Amino acid sequence: MVEIRHRRAEVNGVRLHYVTAGHGPVVLGMHGWPESHRQYRGLIERFGDRYRFIAPDLRGFGDSDKPFEGYEPESIARDMLGLLEVEGAEQFHIVGHDLGGPPAVALAYAGGDRVLSLSTIETPFFGLEYPGYVDPAVHYWHLAMHMRMDVTRMLVEGREEQYLRHFFRDFAYDPEAMPEEEVQAYVTLMRQPGTLRGSLNLYGSIPRQAVQTRALTKEKLRVPMMAWGGAVSFGAHCIDSARAIAEEAHGGVIERCGHWVFQERPDFIADKLDRFWAGKEV
Repeated sequence: MVEIRHRRAEVNGVRLHYVTAGHGPVVLGMHGWPESHRQYRGLIERFGDRYRFIAPDLRGFGDSDKPFEGYEPESIARDMLGLLEVEGAEQFHIVGHDLGGPPAVALAYAGGDRVLSLSTIETPFFGLEYPGYVDPAVHYWHLAMHMRMDVTRMLVEGREEQYLRHFFRDFAYDPEAMPEEEVQAYVTLMRQPGTLRGSLNLYGSIPRQAVQTRALTKEKLRVPMMAWGGAVSFGAHCIDSARAIAEEAHGGVIERCGHWVFQERPDFIADKLDRFWAGKEV
């Protein structure tokens, strides 16, 4: 059993809660909405004997601070650089899921030679320009709704369990893939003061995400990048975007999978990440 240690650190003007576990090359896990560091417990259990994991609750989520600003990719990347400094991590792999992906990309640019690899799993990419690119907000109703944060709060507060259960079931290939224990954990976190408002800021920042990502990706990313999308979710959008961003891009589409890749296809994604981190063909 890998020991998971809970810690707090003040970085970039915000106090973050995070967990560390394992030994070896560092893997930084950046979760999406409406999750937290819990998203990476499965990987920690599998690989804690070979990798050292750092998994924060991003600003606005879980047991981290919920400030009213600073949710753009470059700001969150600075949060992560500060956290990596606290933990003494010189080099590191990055994994981002969902809206944890755009700040993961910003971190890959900011980290330069310190970054060993970047993996973006079921990530929507905003602000890109390549043949066939479609802004994810065109196909996903909740992106536009969540950007209207005050309206969303008015509709969701007091109904957090019903709302999150809709996402965990309807955005999955297997509606029962997300364990009930995890559903209840995320409902509890979302009901904490400030979490719904804070976490929705990731959506409110989408226009600025697009501007920052477009500016960053004018120069191709030199860090090896892997991107996977679920066949009944973002699909080829993820790998197509990675190929537009990075000089070296791996990945594709995961069959029989929706948005919750780490719960729906844990063996598949664990194998792909393990091979990618080890520098093997994926």
